Amino acid sequence: MIISGGLGLAVPSNAVHRLLASPQPFELGVSLRPVRIHGPAPGIALLVLEIAEGSAAEYASLRVGDSLIGSGGKRFASIDDLRDALDGATGEHLTLQFLRGGDTKHREAVIRVARAPLAA
Repeated sequence: MIISGGLGLAVPSNAVHRLLASPQPFELGVSLRPVRIHGPAPGIALLVLEIAEGSAAEYASLRVGDSLIGSGGKRFASIDDLRDALDGATGEHLTLQFLRGGDTKHREAVIRVARAPLAA
């Protein structure tokens, strides 16, 4: 229970236990901006603006300027689709499709999505 300035907040212990026992959400380690793709396969892409040092994206050799376009062969329709793909990864790896530079050929990056439980 937390009390401050006459206002109290209580969180049930079983809710805290579930939070601490659940796996950490996986982070790719990138800053993204949604952009529109024009051409033979129009749609949305997620432009990589920044890559965190030591992140899964860096180990997968993604670069600033790459445009993420899908995961597991399914094209992204919004930025939420990437979060859904990361959260729904069932194995240890997730395949992301992306475009690099002016190339219209899709490339793939395999991301390791190992998770660890939160520490109390």
